Order: sequence, then C-alpha cells, then structure tokens
Amino acid sequence: MTVATDIPVEKVQALLEALQSNQAVEAGQLLDELTQIRESEIYHQVSQLTHDLHETLDHLEDDQLLMQTKHDIPDAAERLQYVISTTEEASAKTLDKAEEAIQSLEKLEAILASERVNQEEQTDCVALLHQQLTEIMLAQSFQDLTGQVLNRVILVISSLEQSLIELIEKSGRDYHAIPDRVADADGQKADEMKGVGPNVTQKSKQDIVSSQEDIDDLLSDLGI
Repeated sequence: MTVATDIPVEKVQALLEALQSNQAVEAGQLLDELTQIRESEIYHQVSQLTHDLHETLDHLEDDQLLMQTKHDIPDAAERLQYVISTTEEASAKTLDKAEEAIQSLEKLEAILASERVNQEEQTDCVALLHQQLTEIMLAQSFQDLTGQVLNRVILVISSLEQSLIELIEKSGRDYHAIPDRVADADGQKADEMKGVGPNVTQKSKQDIVSSQEDIDDLLSDLGI
C-alpha cells in the first residue's frame, strides 16, 4: 500500500532555513510537526487496512473458505496419506516376494548344477529371471521418493489448514460449529466418476457405515 502524505512545502522550506541558520529549537519544532503529519497519515492508512480486514472476515460465511478449510483441505491431506500408505504396502510386498523368488532361483540353480541336464540353457534362464526380479526390486525405489514428496505436500497443506483455522477463529466464528457438507447419493457418485476416487478417508468411511446401518434398520423393520 502506498502512503500518500500531504506535507506542506512551506514547512519543509522553513525547516531547511532553520537548519542553515543553526536555529536548533525552531528546527526541532518544525521537525516534530512534520513527523506528526507523517504519523497521522500512517495511522489513517493502518486504520483503513484494519477496517478492510474486518470487513473481509465479516464476509467469510459468504465465501467457500469456511467449507474448504473444514472439509476439503483435511480430505486432501488424508487422501495423500492414503496414497503413501498404499504404495508403501505394495512396495514392501513386492520386495518380499522378489527376495523369496531370488532365494528359490538360487536353490534351483544349485540343483541344476548338480544334475547337469541342459545346464547351459537352464542356467541362462535362471540368470534372466534373476535379473528381472532384481529390476523389480530396484523399481520399487520410487516409493521412497514419492513418499517424501507427498509428505512435504501434506506438511504444507496441514500448515495452511492451521493458519486458516486461526483466521476463522480470530474472526469470531466457531470452527467446530461449521456444518458438514450435505451431498446426495447421485452427487457423490458423480464426484467419484470425475476422479475423486474411492472412499478412503475417515469421514467417507463413516458415511458408508451410517448408510449401511440405515439399510439394516430398514430391513429389520420389514422383517427381513
């Protein structure tokens, strides 16, 4: 923001003349006056900025910020955590199976060496399989790198979420009183078709449990 101060030119000239004539007292008084003018203008600008900020906070409930802070950001972070957990689990299983297969091939290689039946051809086959399984193990290194990247994204999102929560609470609103999103089944299905993905968050799982309980209650009432 640019602070526009209206400083009288005559006072500046009087200050310069007082300094040139070594009139320290008068120069000090003129300098105080100019400083007060400057401080008054800055105070006005700060007051205006504060007023604008309060107006912005007053209109929070008319914006999507509340719902995004309450629901979208935590949902995104939880989905990223799901990706990390899933890829880590898949990576661990692949590595375990590859190691087991390599051990089996080593035993097979020892047996073939002792029997000496088509040894050259079978040894080449074993070597090829060994190489392929080794490549599988090396390929799983992606999980560590992507996991670090996703963890960094989660950290940034969580920090942003906390900042927005503090902003909402400072505006005088109760963050915990923000209502849940209400979506019908068709809308939820449409979101999934757009690539939102399966129900992997705690909230979506609770919705599933609640829906299943309603169905069970209905069937019970019908005597089924």
